[in-house]
Amino acid sequence: MQNPTKTKPATQLQSFRPAAWAKGGDLQTLLGYLLPGPKELSHTLLHHVILPDGDTLVICENPPAKTPLGVVLLMHGLGGHADSAYMLRVAAKFLSRGWVVFRMNHRGAGQGRGLARWLYHSGKSEDLPPVLDTLRQLCHELPLVVIGFSLSGNVLLKYLGETGADNLFDIARAIAVCPPIDLQRCADALSRPRNRLYDLRFSRLLRSVVRDMQTHFPGFPRIPLPFHLTVYEFDQRVTAPLNGFASAEDYYRRCSAAPLLANVRIPVDILASDDDPFVPAAMFRSVPDDNGAIELHLTRSGGHMGFLSAFETSFGDRRWMDEALLHFATSAL
Repeated sequence: MQNPTKTKPATQLQSFRPAAWAKGGDLQTLLGYLLPGPKELSHTLLHHVILPDGDTLVICENPPAKTPLGVVLLMHGLGGHADSAYMLRVAAKFLSRGWVVFRMNHRGAGQGRGLARWLYHSGKSEDLPPVLDTLRQLCHELPLVVIGFSLSGNVLLKYLGETGADNLFDIARAIAVCPPIDLQRCADALSRPRNRLYDLRFSRLLRSVVRDMQTHFPGFPRIPLPFHLTVYEFDQRVTAPLNGFASAEDYYRRCSAAPLLANVRIPVDILASDDDPFVPAAMFRSVPDDNGAIELHLTRSGGHMGFLSAFETSFGDRRWMDEALLHFATSAL
């Protein structure tokens, strides 16, 4: 694991400017994914969270070496898990600044494989309250910040919109990174020929999730999946019917966070870029201007969770997203 303690003092957040060697949304996205980071975190504690329907998911806890400033919950994107590279990298940086870090696995992901009979999806906001309740029991006196990456960004915003002013778990701040708040638009963007690489990547991850479920649970439906599966076809064949939606379009409509943003009442930062290949920037026009709780940070370039900067951050790397997340989270203190 890289040593996360060798950092410069944090400074005021600079505006994002893309690195010359990572021009455009595709390079930002691909290099952001491929560049190396920590492989593991030490002193990881596992907590099993039992959900109301009997499924179990697992969250990972990493305590800092010094007196904690606050608690941060990281939630992974589609096909990810608590040990995804970006989850470990961001966790290591929060740890170095004195935060207690929790990394959540959605149902059946990571350390929770084989513990859930139901699949997670972009609208599984009902899974958040049991997780937040667990965090509050473990760290009840510390301010809590929740960060949702990509798919989890939509889950988080949907939960906050549904909850409104009834913030039962005292979330001090929420941050959504490249959230697909209009699922139909994102599905349409993924279906474009130029985005076939991303679509194939996600669909292969989803196919492996189904195979894993069929291995652990012999009664899991044997749904035929074509070799050249797309994310839309997966949602039409698997996500929708297994979760009570009439179709993929019905799932997208009922689970998109955008229509609920007017109800959000706690401080929220939405971080996105104007050249994300499959989360179109146009969808963020639906973020209500008159809701003072939400601050939209739409950068010029950055891709999907890339944000590789022309300048070094206080950590000595070019990961501007990580610096921004710490900046937003620290404001909650």
